[in-house]
Amino acid sequence: MSYDIAVVGAGVFGVWTAHQLSLNGAAVLLLDAYGPGNSRASSGGESRIMRLGYGPDEIYSRSAQHSFVLWQQLSENFCQTLFEPTGVLWLAREHDPYCEATLATLQKIDAKCETLDHDELVKRFPQLDLAPVAWGILEPDSGVLLARRAVQAVAAQARANGVEYLEDAIAPPQTLSAKLKSIHTTSGKEIVADRFVFC
Repeated sequence: MSYDIAVVGAGVFGVWTAHQLSLNGAAVLLLDAYGPGNSRASSGGESRIMRLGYGPDEIYSRSAQHSFVLWQQLSENFCQTLFEPTGVLWLAREHDPYCEATLATLQKIDAKCETLDHDELVKRFPQLDLAPVAWGILEPDSGVLLARRAVQAVAAQARANGVEYLEDAIAPPQTLSAKLKSIHTTSGKEIVADRFVFC
């Protein structure tokens, strides 16, 4: 069978890419050698920190801000917890360019955050040794994404929306000198697509 797009790799980037392409009307095949959220994947495992602070890199902060909305919608669709809002606390030195840039970016994108001086940190977080810390930033709505469960939920949603899924490894392409028209799996299947996305 031929597809508009074949997405190779069912980690967090692959499943979301396949899902979004399908929502935009593409005929999509998603394939992975070991399955969505598997222990060999960088997005496997139990948890990942979800935060908005990325120093001066506003593009990452805005992307994370958008992803919070998508994860929340997915959680509601599946009626299960995919994200735990534990808060994320940044600890900074007196002159800390990265944390200063993080705070500036958070304020620029209107993210919910608090700036805490040393005394407030000691009062609110007595369990921490804060002697070398001058100040901090609290992102109260950030927290922990339940990684394996979340990736598997996106894959399930993508399949429910029409994405076909194949659990198989791909063989290296025979040639890279021309436009890629097909790939082969190690089990011998040929995958024909207009475009290929390797995640």
